[in-house]
This record gives sequence, C-alpha cells and structure tokens, in this order.
Amino acid sequence: MTSIHHSKAGDRILFGLSLFALLWSFGVLQAGGFTTSINAGMAFLDWPLSNGSVNPPGWLTESDKFAEHSHRLAATGLGILAIALAILHRLREPRRGVRLAAYGVLGLVVAQGGLGGLRVLLDQLNVGGESNIKAVSFAIAHAINAQLTVTLLACVTLTHTQLWQRAAENPAPAQSRSLGVITLALLFLVMLAAAVMRQNRATLWAAGEMTDLWGYFIPSVGEGWMWTINLLHRGGALLAGISITLFANSLNGLQLHRWRRLPHPQWAAGVSIILAVTLSLQILLGVLAIDRPANPHPRTIHLMVAAALLATTACATLLCFRGAKNSA
Repeated sequence: MTSIHHSKAGDRILFGLSLFALLWSFGVLQAGGFTTSINAGMAFLDWPLSNGSVNPPGWLTESDKFAEHSHRLAATGLGILAIALAILHRLREPRRGVRLAAYGVLGLVVAQGGLGGLRVLLDQLNVGGESNIKAVSFAIAHAINAQLTVTLLACVTLTHTQLWQRAAENPAPAQSRSLGVITLALLFLVMLAAAVMRQNRATLWAAGEMTDLWGYFIPSVGEGWMWTINLLHRGGALLAGISITLFANSLNGLQLHRWRRLPHPQWAAGVSIILAVTLSLQILLGVLAIDRPANPHPRTIHLMVAAALLATTACATLLCFRGAKNSA
C-alpha cells in the first residue's frame, strides 16, 4: 500500500534520483560532445581503462586526455546511477510501465558503454586498414544512443511528478498527439544527420560573409555526400523547427485545419513556453556554430540543447497521450 500511495502522490525518492540521473546525463553528454568537438575521441587507445589506468598520467594537464577521460569517468557514474534507478524502481514502483522504462534506461546505459568501447577498440589506430567505417559506425550509434538515454530518463522523471497526474485529468487536443509524433520523428532524423556529420568530421561551415538568411540552411562550401548530409541536417532542422512551433501552438488549443482556438489543458501553456525557449536557444547556437567554426563550445552546447529539445518534445507528447483515454 505504501508504494501505491507514493505512486499517486509522487515518490520523492524515485523523483529525486531520476532527476539527479537526468542532470548527470547532461554532464556526460557535455563531456562526450566536447571530446568529439575537439577530435579527442582517441586520446587513449585502450578501453575501459585509459592507458591501463583509472588515473592516467597527463589527463589533468592535457586537454584531449582530460576531455576523453573525464567523459569516461562521468559515464561510469551514470552507469552506477542507472543500476540504482533500476533497483529502486523494482522495490518501490508499482506501475509496470514505469519499472520497464527504468530498466530500459539501464539497458541503454549498458549499451552506450559497449558502443563507446567498440568505437575505440575497432578504430583504425588499433586495427589498421584503409577504412575506419567500423569505428565511425559505432561512434554514430553511440551518439544517437546518448540522445535516447537522456530522453528516456526525462520520461521516467516525468512520471514521478504531479504534472503527470494532472495530465490524466486535462487531455490535450487530438491533433497534438499526431504533431508530437511527427516532431519526434523529424528531430530524430536531424540528430542522425548531425551524428553522421560530427563523427565523420564532415561539418561544413559557411565561408566568408552570409549573403542572405538561406546561407545558414544551404552550405556554401563542400561537395558530394558531405554537402548533402549538411544540407539534410540544416534543412531538416528548419522543418523540425516549424513542426515544434505547430506542436506548441496545438498544445495551446490552436486547431490547425480551422485556425481557431479550442480548450487546452492547464499544463499546456508552461510546456509550450519551454518548447519555444529551447527552440530559440537551439537556433541561436546553430547560428553561432556556423559563424564561429573554430570555437568548440557553441557546437557542444548545441548538442546538449538538442537533447533537451528531444526530451522535452517526448515528455510533452507523452503528456498528450496520457490524457487520450479521458478524451476518447
């Protein structure tokens, strides 16, 4: 009975641990993103240890070693948190779906470690050969899995909030569910293109001054597949931005096919504001990444905000489906 009471009122222990793990995951993402931004992914040729040690010489003084080893240490911490999260959900959480989601987080974190290890061990520097496609493929999977891990952690955290309970009593418009799914699909494709770009070191930045706004969406340098994947990323980001805007407006009751207002749930206004602010910040960071290609920080923060945008959209979509039964 105690566990059931916690589930209805919000289990503070599960919420606190989930939130802490979510915040920690952004730290892991920042460390990994910065490592990729400065091309330090192979600062150490071995794994899981770094030069055979948990405290390798030079990691506190050399930037590439610090970036890679701090990423590994932070990832280890996330693994411990994921284990604790799975155990505590097994002991305290009566909702089967939420327990399975917590187990899923652990599975993703374990998979993330394996993907990161294979990216290192199968690198061209370790195995030789003319192509590095195996290591790059695992690096791309590693990057995408990181985004999925953050997103699932955010969803688990959401289920322990009062907002999750209120959503069941305040259903969103039916069109919001469809727009949420479409937006998630677009965001995933944009992030896939971004991962292919970053892990292949194929990010193409505009040369010289911009002649018009479209210069931010159509790469002015490069050719072949590199130019194409950059175009897909930037053009896809434009489409995803439009979809997010429509999704946020639908949460506030805007009926698109008739362009009029409908009643909207009480929680929608706050969620739509978060989506709007996060999207605006992401656009700004994208512009800075193009305008300041030598600075790794805008690209790293751009990656982190992308994860926040995906997680927020996923949580908002879940809230829409949460009230679907009541609206039927």
